[in-house]
Amino acid sequence: MYELIRKSLIIVMCLMLSKMLHLDVSVYVVLFAIVVATTSFSKHFHHLLQRLTPSVCAAIGAVFVNQLFASHPFIIWTCSILYFDHVRRHADNNLRIRMATLPLFMIIFITTYHSSSDYTLAIPNIIRDVILSALLAALVASLINHLMPIRTHPPKPTVVSQPVTGTDRLKMLILVGGGLAFIMINEVTSAVFCLVPLITSAMQPTHKHMKQHATEKILSQVGGCSLAVIASFMYSGTEVNVFTYFVVSFLMVYLILKWSHYSKPRDRAIHADALMGFLIPYQLYVAHYGNDFGLSSIALRAIELVIALLIIYTLAHWLNHLSNYPNDDKARHGRT
Repeated sequence: MYELIRKSLIIVMCLMLSKMLHLDVSVYVVLFAIVVATTSFSKHFHHLLQRLTPSVCAAIGAVFVNQLFASHPFIIWTCSILYFDHVRRHADNNLRIRMATLPLFMIIFITTYHSSSDYTLAIPNIIRDVILSALLAALVASLINHLMPIRTHPPKPTVVSQPVTGTDRLKMLILVGGGLAFIMINEVTSAVFCLVPLITSAMQPTHKHMKQHATEKILSQVGGCSLAVIASFMYSGTEVNVFTYFVVSFLMVYLILKWSHYSKPRDRAIHADALMGFLIPYQLYVAHYGNDFGLSSIALRAIELVIALLIIYTLAHWLNHLSNYPNDDKARHGRT
């Protein structure tokens, strides 16, 4: 219980800051808070900031490339997929895959917003907020970890080797590169977060794991959007009472962390991802002044996620079927 309260406080304090500071991309304060609260167990500011440095550096690098080739979107896209291929080639175990997800998303986020006519001028403010978000998340986590020292360190995760084949690299380029091209061409900035499941799905070791991963993501992400809808009705379109906002946020974050901690091993991934699935729409769309309570934005996010994940599931199903077809054909010939 102590560890769950500590993690919840880190996330909720960053959530409060993200609301109060009114940053252009304040969602990154929450996103980075989840990362340092659940994956980093140190009270030292520089250790916590080190965990977020690759993501910030990826965002700065993406800004540099986009500014350098601002008049040539195809070159920007080509540079992006070359980097995707480089990362996929070297992500040959489960820990490297986990560490690569957020930096890859940062590149996609910056590239998508830079290619949008509505947001291209806001890129300097966005990169400023990304850097500030990393500093704030590390500072809050360091402060709370000093006030509530970490009592139990989780066991070190087992490193599972996952050799990378040419098919794995091609799958990465088709899914993630194709998704990025679609968003850049159509300027669908609202769907940029849908590429996170594409990244994680493309890095699954087998097609069967891709299907399972897509199913888990639908449950966790759409379930998170459903929780955000419930929270929106609680606030009734306002965030006047800051104390109420803090209490409700803390209880919901603590509940999700508790579900994840005490769930069965096969369900743990769903509950852990539900935290991200809930907090992103919660921070972006809930507790704003308005008449629709943010429901239209939450519904749009859920629909876009379902469409992206169904595409992944269908692709994984047919790839799995085609890969098993020669074996099935041999088995039929053997029986005859």
